[in-house]
Amino acid sequence: MVTRHQIKRGARVTTLGFGLAALLAGGAQASDFLVEMNKSKALHLPKPVATLMVGNPAVADITIENANLVYVMGKSYGRTNLVALDAEGKPMLDLNISVVSQNASAVTLTRGAGQISYNCTPRCERVPNVGDDPASFDTLMQQMGDAAAASSGAGSAGAAGATGTTR
Repeated sequence: MVTRHQIKRGARVTTLGFGLAALLAGGAQASDFLVEMNKSKALHLPKPVATLMVGNPAVADITIENANLVYVMGKSYGRTNLVALDAEGKPMLDLNISVVSQNASAVTLTRGAGQISYNCTPRCERVPNVGDDPASFDTLMQQMGDAAAASSGAGSAGAAGATGTTR
């Protein structure tokens, strides 16, 4: 024979179970896909996707490898979302994406209203970063462009020298 006390106890356990399941489901929906700034991370999709949309492509961007695999690149700090639709246009996924700092190697020096960013792996080197002092940012970008041009010019000259003819 089941007593009234056992029925109430069973109802409380059932309610607790449903509450815990709802909490866990809510936690799963609230989880973020974390990607570091200036890095890409693979995202494997459970089913083939027909359409992908990024809420804010200035924060994160995607590269589609195939219908089940995309790479998410962190472009600037912040949060956005990724929405995946199937071939019928039905939502399959709405995933929060958080772009975070690159571990402990990132250092930001603040001077007055401006900032300058460094990557300290293994020694501190200036890196361009969104929000850096505009003059400092522009100078660094110019230096990086000059260095890239010099190395590509040296690489093509070296290649021509290696395969060139003597006169």
